[in-house]
Amino acid sequence: MSPNYLKQHTEAFFSEATSLNANLKIIDVLLTTRNQQLKVDFPISNYTLYKMISCYRDLSQLEGGSNLYPTGNSYELTTDNLDDEIVRILSYVSCLTLSQIFDAFESFLKNIIAETICHNPHIQKKIKIVFQNDDFISIRNELYRIQGSNNKGFIKTIRGTSPFFKSHERNNIWKRDMSNWFDLIAIIRHIVVHRRQNVPGDFMEAMTKKNLKKLFQNNFSLKKNLLLLNPYNADEIINNLLEYAHLIYKSLSIDLELNKDFTFIEKNNFQ
Repeated sequence: MSPNYLKQHTEAFFSEATSLNANLKIIDVLLTTRNQQLKVDFPISNYTLYKMISCYRDLSQLEGGSNLYPTGNSYELTTDNLDDEIVRILSYVSCLTLSQIFDAFESFLKNIIAETICHNPHIQKKIKIVFQNDDFISIRNELYRIQGSNNKGFIKTIRGTSPFFKSHERNNIWKRDMSNWFDLIAIIRHIVVHRRQNVPGDFMEAMTKKNLKKLFQNNFSLKKNLLLLNPYNADEIINNLLEYAHLIYKSLSIDLELNKDFTFIEKNNFQ
C-alpha cells in the first residue's frame, strides 16, 4: 500500500508542539529551581533581587543635549514577592506556549484538509465549495472560505468527511466532548493574544452559557480578571491537542482507506 499522505502533516505538528512544550518545561524547571536557591541564599525579608526602570528618548529633540527620560514606571523583584512573581511569569509563558501550539494546530488542520481534498476532489461536493485549482497550495490558500470562527469550519469539514471522527469526538477515552474542549482552547488563545490574559467582566457568565465553566475551572483560574495557567495544566492541554490531532489523522486514514501507519519514530527536536 502507498505511504499515507496525511502522516507528514501529523508528524510536523507533533514535532513543533513537542519543541514548544519543551521550551516551557525547561523554563519551568529553571525558574522553580532558581526560586528555591534564592530563598536559601537570601533569607532576608524584602531583599531586592532585581530592579529596573523604563526610559525613552524624545525622537523630536533635534537640538541635542541630554535625551533620556523615565516613563515613571519601574519593576522590583524581592524576596517577599518572589513566589507570586514566579507563578505569574510561568503562567505568562504557559499561556503563550499554548497559544503558539494552538496556531500550529490550525496550520495542521489547513494542511491535512488541503491534502485530503487534493487527493479526493469529490469531497468538494460534501463541503459545498469548488476550488479554482486542484493543487495543494492553491487549495490551502482558499481554505479561509470554510474556516469559520475559531476554526469551527475546519472541524465541521472533518466531521462531515469522517464518520469515525464524528463517532469518537465524543465517545473517547476521556468521555469528553472534544468539540466543546476545542472551543474553550480557541477562546483562551484569543484572550491571550488579543487581550494579554485579561478576561472581560462577563467571562464566567459566558462560560456558563456555553457549558464550558467546569471545563475551564479544571484547567485555568482567574486572579481578579487575569487568566492564569500553570505549566502542569498547560502540559495536559497540549497533550490533549496532540491526541485530537491523532484522532483526526487516524479517522481520515480509516475512512479514506489509507495506509494505517500510526507508528511515529522518536526524534530529537533540538539536534
